[in-house]
Amino acid sequence: MKYIDEVCAVLTDEVERRYLRSRDAWQMLTVEMSAADEATQEQIQKAEQAHKDYIRASKEYLAIAFKKRFLER
Repeated sequence: MKYIDEVCAVLTDEVERRYLRSRDAWQMLTVEMSAADEATQEQIQKAEQAHKDYIRASKEYLAIAFKKRFLER
């Protein structure tokens, strides 16, 4: 348990970066789709995948937050 704070910081930073990247990618794709007259099948698939990545990153972020909170007690 010597490096627990350091490990928590590393994991928090990584999952936060992943969350922000996935959120930004999903938002950018949805803006592109709404700006187009009609979304192509490829755009729809990319947006769906980006949304799945965003949800996954959100869950990972929440899991790290709970684990960190648990370890702080």
